[in-house]
Amino acid sequence: MFPPTSWPDWCALVNEVGNCIAGRASVEQLKGDEMSALLNPEHKIVLSSRDIDFSDAGWRHAKSPAEALAMLEQAGVEEAIVGGGRAVYHAFLREGLADEIVIDRQPVAFGTGVPLFGGELDLTMLKLIDSRPLNDDAIRLQYRVLRGQD
Repeated sequence: MFPPTSWPDWCALVNEVGNCIAGRASVEQLKGDEMSALLNPEHKIVLSSRDIDFSDAGWRHAKSPAEALAMLEQAGVEEAIVGGGRAVYHAFLREGLADEIVIDRQPVAFGTGVPLFGGELDLTMLKLIDSRPLNDDAIRLQYRVLRGQD
């Protein structure tokens, strides 16, 4: 769930980098939604272990984080944005494929809340490398994933 005021800023980040890797449920939420009109990166990859086809909406399919990154690398892309789905975030962290994490925080009360990552992870140390306000109510935090002696 994206608060309406943070969605345009998220799309601007994704569009600037030119790609997005998202999970099946996140992509399904965008289908037919007017918010999807703001999300226009050149490369869109849906990550799912299921055989699915979202090519009508411009999404290519990958079955693993490594496969998704290989698809982007083959297209000459050097930086990937993973956005959409805690299982997707979890998979990239679990496989050691995340270098940075960007978290947009906007306080919104809506029930019991949703965990940021799905399942258990080994202890992952993060170092804050940037923070900036997005608007009067939200902030973007950018962390480096620390490995070993970082």
